[in-house]
Amino acid sequence: MSAQESAVFEFIERIDKHPSMDALLDDLLQVSNAFGFTHMIYTGLPVGNAPIAPLVKSNRFPTELWNRYISEDYSKTDPVCQQMLSTMMPFAWSEVEPRFAEREGAARVIGESADHGMSDGYIVPVFSRDEWLSAVSFGGPRRLELTARERGAINLMAIYASSAIERQQNRQPSSRGKLTFREREVLLWTSAGKSCWDVSVILGVSEQTVRFHTAQIRHKLNASNTTHAVARALQQGEITLDQLAESLGDMH
Repeated sequence: MSAQESAVFEFIERIDKHPSMDALLDDLLQVSNAFGFTHMIYTGLPVGNAPIAPLVKSNRFPTELWNRYISEDYSKTDPVCQQMLSTMMPFAWSEVEPRFAEREGAARVIGESADHGMSDGYIVPVFSRDEWLSAVSFGGPRRLELTARERGAINLMAIYASSAIERQQNRQPSSRGKLTFREREVLLWTSAGKSCWDVSVILGVSEQTVRFHTAQIRHKLNASNTTHAVARALQQGEITLDQLAESLGDMH
C-alpha cells in the first residue's frame, strides 16, 4: 500500500473526530494534496435552469473564481458539471468528452479555472440526502496522471468525506436559517401545483428567481422535493395548515 493510500485510510479513521467543518476540510485538503489537489467543493448538481449556489454544501474553491462562477451562471456551460449530469462515473476534468468540452462557453470556464490555479481536477459522483445527485470535485494546478489505485483511493475518500460533511452540518442546524417571506410565498404557490413559470407571473419576478428560491427552500428545509419541503415546513412551523389550505383554495 502506498503512502497516499495509507493517508486516505488514516483520514477515514479520524473523519468523525474533527471539532468543526473547517477542521474536517483542512484535513481533507491536506490528504488530497498528495494527489495534486489544492481545492475542493462538495455540491448538488443543478438540473435545468436551477442555480448551483443553494446546492453547495462545502466549498474550498478560490473565492474570486467562485464568485465569478455564480455571477456568470457557469454551471450551465461548465463541461465538467454537464458531463457529470450524464454519467455516474468519476473522471478527471481533462477527460471531459468533446461533446461537452466543445460547447459554447466551455473554454471560458476551463480557462478561468486554470487562471485561478485549477488546470485539472477529478470529480466523484455521490448521492446526498438533499439532492438526487451530488459530487465532490477536487482541483489542482497540474495535469493529472492518476493510476487506477489512486483513483480508487480518491473515490473512497470523497464518499466518506461527503457523508462526514453532512454529519457536520447536522451538528449545526441553525446554519440553514429560516425561510424568508418570499420563500414561503414560493413554497405555498408550488405546493398548490403552480409551475415555476406560473409563480414568476404571479409574483412578478423572473422564472430563474423562482427556481433559485425553490432550491433555497429545499436546502434550508433539508428536503428532496416540494412535497417533502411542505411537510418539513409544516413540521417546523414555517407555514401553517390554514395557509396551505388557502393556497390550495386559490387554485379553484
